Amino acid sequence: MSSNRKLSKRHGVFLVVVDGTEEFITAVDYASQFANAEGGYVALLNVIESMPVSNWANVEDRIKREMRTQAERTIWDAAGRVIENTGTIPIVCIEEGDRSDIIIKTLSENENIVALVLASAPNSSNPGPLVTYFSSKGLSKLPVPLIVVPGQLEQLEFS
Repeated sequence: MSSNRKLSKRHGVFLVVVDGTEEFITAVDYASQFANAEGGYVALLNVIESMPVSNWANVEDRIKREMRTQAERTIWDAAGRVIENTGTIPIVCIEEGDRSDIIIKTLSENENIVALVLASAPNSSNPGPLVTYFSSKGLSKLPVPLIVVPGQLEQLEFS
């Protein structure tokens, strides 16, 4: 862990992974509340999973463009929600690659990020792939605390 990172500092950034699942909205709402309570900010990261290269380059290019368009639509919808919740514009980032690797890289390279905020899948025995990964073998790779919000919770007001 970076010696410059101070986990108790105010005005930190709370990172949320935007993936289009129903539970990510819960993570956005809670990260917004944490940011409000701490005088901090929300960062939204959408990772477009890498695709294997195929012989159909035109088809692959079209699929990538459509995935990028969908990622932009989803992240800007989430950004609008953060603006409604906090009155501040979130940090927005779209990357391409392996999702867990990109998340860890983003956390490691940005010392202002103070927590990764994820929500578990509501009404399911499986909390979701990110929560499963980062609460088990991926936990040791995190340079910041992991906040897991139960997906069935409604938004609460922090004081």
